[in-house]
Amino acid sequence: MKRTLLRKMVHLKKTACTVIVLALALTLFFCFPKMALAGDKLIIPEWVVDAHLLETGDLQIVEDITFEFNDKFNGVFRDIVLERISGVSDIRVQEISGTDAREYMLVDDAEKGDHDVFIIKEEKDRIIIQIFSPSKEDQVKTFRISYVVEDVAVKYNDIGELYYKFVGDENETPIKNFKATIRLPHEDTDNKVRFFVHGVSDEIISKENSAAYFLFVEDVPSNAFIEARVLFPKEFIPLSKNIRDIDNYYNILEEEAEYKNRQIEARERRQKIGNLLEQASIVSSGLGLILFILFLVLFRREKTENIYRMDEYKGDYIPEDCTPAVAAYLTGSVISTNTIFATILDLFRKGYVKIDRNNHKKDGEDIKSEDETYVISRVKEEDDSLLSHEKHFINWLINEMGDGHSVTNKRIENFGKNNSSKFVTLFAEWKNKIKEDAVNKGYYDKSKAKYGAFFLIFSILQFILGVFTLVYDSLYGLAGLMVSAVLFVYSIVLFYWRSDYGYSMYKKWIKFKKYFRKYDIDLSKEDLINSLDASLIYALSLGVVKRMDDLDIDQYDYSDSVYSSNGWIFWYLLFISKDNTFQKSVNKSFGSVTGSYYGGGSSGGGFSGGGGAGGGGAGGF
Repeated sequence: MKRTLLRKMVHLKKTACTVIVLALALTLFFCFPKMALAGDKLIIPEWVVDAHLLETGDLQIVEDITFEFNDKFNGVFRDIVLERISGVSDIRVQEISGTDAREYMLVDDAEKGDHDVFIIKEEKDRIIIQIFSPSKEDQVKTFRISYVVEDVAVKYNDIGELYYKFVGDENETPIKNFKATIRLPHEDTDNKVRFFVHGVSDEIISKENSAAYFLFVEDVPSNAFIEARVLFPKEFIPLSKNIRDIDNYYNILEEEAEYKNRQIEARERRQKIGNLLEQASIVSSGLGLILFILFLVLFRREKTENIYRMDEYKGDYIPEDCTPAVAAYLTGSVISTNTIFATILDLFRKGYVKIDRNNHKKDGEDIKSEDETYVISRVKEEDDSLLSHEKHFINWLINEMGDGHSVTNKRIENFGKNNSSKFVTLFAEWKNKIKEDAVNKGYYDKSKAKYGAFFLIFSILQFILGVFTLVYDSLYGLAGLMVSAVLFVYSIVLFYWRSDYGYSMYKKWIKFKKYFRKYDIDLSKEDLINSLDASLIYALSLGVVKRMDDLDIDQYDYSDSVYSSNGWIFWYLLFISKDNTFQKSVNKSFGSVTGSYYGGGSSGGGFSGGGGAGGGGAGGF
């Protein structure tokens, strides 16, 4: 009794651990795609801006943009949006390396592979500065881009305003550190300057001196904007041409106060939603785990004598003559060319087909090995002793691709090339019939499918909840995603839940597979002539290919008996031999469709930021 209980607990623990490990792998892949895909191809570790407001109302800008390349690029670009400005002039480009600065030349046109040049493309609402500097993976380059934004500052009756977007939401390249120093034409001796920032949170603003302000933002994601709004005495820009004959100081302060209040409200609302999602994620994750453990206990296997105790079965013979394809499906093996050839050999063994080699000479000369033709012929008609997938396979092979009596490897190849969609359809139908036959043999318990559907729906809802919880900055979303992954994997397990009988056969087939991988096979002369043991065929379908070195064969028996018998064992030995034309032919004929299938087993109008002049971003090409 104690041993039986112990086996139950061990099995339960193994099942739970397997599901959890698979779920963790799925969670890591979907939650951290950057890790899985080796990160962004291009990032900007640092974007440093030195902006000097002139008395004319122009803004003189020098940008040092550092690019980190994780792939090959022909160069980089900087686009500047022309919204609410008169234009951009005095554009210069340099590449900075330590204290050295290499000047780039402005040209009318350039091609991929050019270097040390840049071009300026003018579009309707922006200009694009393309800098040609071929770069490879793991390179870091810093470019200094200097330009003047004309008439960007506005001179009102009561105040001067600089409202400029240094980075627009068009920017698709993430920025690690953004730094900007904004210098005014004169010192703020009367403390009348007001400084506002939009588009980002957690920014750091400091006053360097009475005429300069410093802005720092960390971890700027793609499609996020950074804009500054500076109010100063109108006397700072006496030469400005951008004049508006209105008083606007208090309107601007009111806009900024409204913007700040909305930001506070948005943060509070976000916090409330985040708290609700966090609580919901905790409850649903706990419920999901409880249900998972409960069903593990409910569906534990009771027939311990048949399932867990197989000491009498060593794996040295096939557990059941169920067909190689069904055995492959039951064990979750890949349906590959090995499975197809194992099916052909099994039908050969049962007397339904035979294989011959056409080695006729052409014009008195031996044909080349790559031109050899192999013929699979029908020996007798299919009957009720065959399973449906075996009948379908013979029909596919002989009737669809052959002439009704036989088929050659060349015809199979041509059929795959000229009728690819039908070829794939027939192969898919064969796989479905393998599944149907496995179910009909009682290997699967379909009563568990409804519970699988329940856990699948639960896992999808849990996944959505976990994603939203993470979006609202709660790490409890990770727990939700992990539980979602566990339940998703478990739902698949339930969809393909093996019956007690099927599980017993599954364990035996796994033991059989391990045995044949570990031990060499002894073949007698009788085996070579007419082997009744299909172990080699079934092992082949499970992906265990015994090479000649793994077979204990008397060489005299091999040469004297195998070739004369033309039995299935001859074609097996020919198939497993290295670099033989027969194996290449089988792989070439069926390889296009195999190898990818596995068996069961805020409302209102109001000011909201983003209204500054300029914008744009940077990237690579």
